[in-house]
Amino acid sequence: MSKKGIILIADDDSAVLDTTSTLLELFGYSVIQSRNGLEAISKYKEYRPGLVFLDVKMPKMDGYRAFFEIKKEFPNAKIIFMTAHADYSEWQKAKSKNALELIEKPYSAEELKDLVERFYTEE
Repeated sequence: MSKKGIILIADDDSAVLDTTSTLLELFGYSVIQSRNGLEAISKYKEYRPGLVFLDVKMPKMDGYRAFFEIKKEFPNAKIIFMTAHADYSEWQKAKSKNALELIEKPYSAEELKDLVERFYTEE
């Protein structure tokens, strides 16, 4: 089976990273993992994924800062935030720059699949 495309997931929680990656691979996508915002920016530039899942709270650089850095260079980047601690003031700023969604952890496989089907596109 050929892969459908690349999705980048950035999360400092290994369990979330591994579980989400496994689900996305089962849906047929290649997955690039990142454990912090700085690494997410670097991997975005290298792989140009069709969709990104960014954790809000990560070391070195949080998801919001990484989002704004990616959007500066790649305004069409498709980015979904994941969080266990929603900060709606920052979310509003990100939404104004075309962030797609903010999903709360834990999320279900069905929610994840729905988001990918709605938003995945090749760069």
